[in-house]
This record gives sequence, structure tokens and C-alpha cells, in this order.
Amino acid sequence: MATVSRQNSGVTFDLRTDPPLKEFQFRVSRFTEGISDWSHFFEGLGVWFKARMGETFGSEGAASGTRWADLTTAYAAWKQEHYPGRPIGVLTGALRASMTGGSGYSETIHKTDASFGMSDSSQAKPYGVHFSGRRPVLRMPAKWGRETQKLTHEWLIAEARGSMGIGGSGFAGVVRAREAGA
Repeated sequence: MATVSRQNSGVTFDLRTDPPLKEFQFRVSRFTEGISDWSHFFEGLGVWFKARMGETFGSEGAASGTRWADLTTAYAAWKQEHYPGRPIGVLTGALRASMTGGSGYSETIHKTDASFGMSDSSQAKPYGVHFSGRRPVLRMPAKWGRETQKLTHEWLIAEARGSMGIGGSGFAGVVRAREAGA
């Protein structure tokens, strides 16, 4: 869950991660006056989240930490026979889809909080619990925390200057374009 709360001298961002990292919990005091609706920022953060989860699945976990643990010999043989060539973390694709914006994904955005990830009704939910026990999907390295801080700063500047033509409301499109070019 991502939250924004106003304090006397600014705004505190708390983007919950596992493990908790200071880079995902930070304060901003400049350019926050008058902003009460952070939903456009969270829309961009949702685009960013789905891209990071895509990197994680595409690298079998290496994008966010150490590569996921190898499959057992018996399961690897069964998987190769029934689902040849599929990487670790992808059998039917339901688990990956539920974390990257496809079927089973949930994104809830309000003015001061948001959540991203697998929906409670995802077909992959039972398997996801088992899978993450050995191969954690939601690992957030410090460099990703610094990315979110930079995105936050860019959004606040855009809001202050209206430099995106329509203010920060075009932020999700900017993040999407950046991800496409990465």
C-alpha cells in the first residue's frame, strides 16, 4: 500500500515494501502546498510497479535480488514435459499476469493512498502464496526506491509548473513512455 500524509512542514510518502526500505519512506516539503489529490501520481506509480514486476518475472527474480531458487529436479522435468520452455514463475501465466497488469491484477487508487498487485480473486492467489514462500516476488531493491523518489520529484515539479501541458495528470503517460524507451 502506498500512502501520502500531510504533515506541518510537508508530505510523507510511505510506499510499503518487503523488506521495508528507507528509500520508500521519505518526506517532501517543496511543491506540496495545495496538493490534496495524489491520484495522478499514484497512476504513474502503478505503471512503474507493473514494469518492475515485468522485469522481475522476465529475469526469474534477478531484477529485484538474487535469482529465484531452482525448481526441484522432479518438478522441472514435469514442467518441461507439460509446459516446455516456460521460465521459473510462469506455468500458466496467471501469476505473472496478476502482478503485471493482466488478469488477476488489482489497482486501487484514492486521493491519498493506493495499492497495486494481485487481486483477492486472482486464479493465481493459492499458488502465489506457495510460490512466494520460496521465491519472493515483491522484493524492492534500494535503487527502485530511489527511482520512486525521482518520479515523485518530477511529478511535483510538473504539478508546480504545469509543464506537462495538463499538469501532473499526464504523469502516467510520461512514465509509460519512459518504460517503453527503457
